[in-house]
Amino acid sequence: MEKGKLQFSGTFLIITAGIAFSLVAVYCWGLQTMAWWKFIGYSKSAPILALTPRTPQSVLPNPAVGIKLSHAGFEFEVPWTDFDGGKSKSMQNIAVYAFQSGRVISFYGPSPTHEDLLSEVQKDFGDKNGTLRTLFGEEATKSNYDFQRTMLEQTPDELRPWMNRREAYRLSMLLMIKGISSVGGDTGLFKVGAHGWRGFQFDDPTKNPKKVTLELYDSNDQHVEIIFVPGKQESAGIGQADVNRALETLRPSDQLSAAETLLQKKSKVN
Repeated sequence: MEKGKLQFSGTFLIITAGIAFSLVAVYCWGLQTMAWWKFIGYSKSAPILALTPRTPQSVLPNPAVGIKLSHAGFEFEVPWTDFDGGKSKSMQNIAVYAFQSGRVISFYGPSPTHEDLLSEVQKDFGDKNGTLRTLFGEEATKSNYDFQRTMLEQTPDELRPWMNRREAYRLSMLLMIKGISSVGGDTGLFKVGAHGWRGFQFDDPTKNPKKVTLELYDSNDQHVEIIFVPGKQESAGIGQADVNRALETLRPSDQLSAAETLLQKKSKVN
């Protein structure tokens, strides 16, 4: 009987210890464990969460004869001449350029109201007392580019059930914003830059994505976005050399391109 009591007491102690440990774990690591579990699952449906910006393969810009596109005070070149003015349109800081091949280029200039990723996040957080700086750090919040860079460098692999609670919250917020704000990126994520521009390329043209996007910042932290959508025919694809042609020729412009002049005339007629 005495032996039985001791056996029962040992089992009881093990169960009690297990319950106690579980309660402590939920209290100390509950947020961390939940965040880790959720984002590991999310990364299966949103591959970009597991990607970080890497250097793309070195490819020279496409040197083919093309045309210059300009809008909202900026210009760049594309290596095609089959511009379709009838299907192209523009408004405020946005222009959509269609080509007879089926390719479409969308250009988004700087926000007229100076709203960008960082300011939108500040608005969502109700940041009046430096909440973002406290949560994400001075380095991450000093510019729109730095915030996006910091955000894109995070992956669910960095989350751990036993990590610091505050760091788990920080990483969870950055990963959530990364998943919501990223424009594609399922097939690749790259850091790019040229002639004072720095930023990111979402998607790898060699993997036939539905689109390829450049998000770029100039020395004044002005943000522009260029989206390349291929045509349906195999001959109307988007290559890295085509993307690099736009990147290498992107610059401020004081003159209207022929395409922008046509779009402005079309807008006045309509």
